[in-house]
Amino acid sequence: LLAAASPDFLPSLAIAAFAGLRSAEIERLTWADVDLASRHITIRAGAARTASRRVVPIAENLAAWLAPYARRPGKVWMGGHDQFYEAQQETAAATEVKADPEKGIKGEKPVKWKANGCRHSFASYRFAEIGDAGRVAGECGNSAAVVHRHYRELVKPDVAKKWFAVKPETPANVQTLHCIQA
Repeated sequence: LLAAASPDFLPSLAIAAFAGLRSAEIERLTWADVDLASRHITIRAGAARTASRRVVPIAENLAAWLAPYARRPGKVWMGGHDQFYEAQQETAAATEVKADPEKGIKGEKPVKWKANGCRHSFASYRFAEIGDAGRVAGECGNSAAVVHRHYRELVKPDVAKKWFAVKPETPANVQTLHCIQA
């Protein structure tokens, strides 16, 4: 999905998958709510479904996905409500792989989009990663009982570790610079 997403939709998709925000919350999210330096996203009370403010940590991989968008003004999703759902469907459709037997490519059907599916995946992987239903509930804006009932033991911790290791590819001509203070 991340590879298929348009540049405009990619931040929304990454935030859903790696921070667990609801689609409606992402539609109301501004770049001012995303603090990459402090590594958290603030969901304002008026933007949250539960009408209470919450702070969601930004995982290392999410920070990597959002870095190219840092310091942008305005909303994270610049389009309207209908365009948000169209972007979801277009992204899912773009995951289809056409079969090409001559090249040894096996065809694959496109991903079937599930409403808030990335958020549900996040909750499953996050619970497997940290094993704390209360903390996951706080990050997702749910109760610990809901998190425990719906997301417990759906994935193993080693698989969760792989989920939170998904990062954008760094082009071969980009080098990481490490500054040493004297």
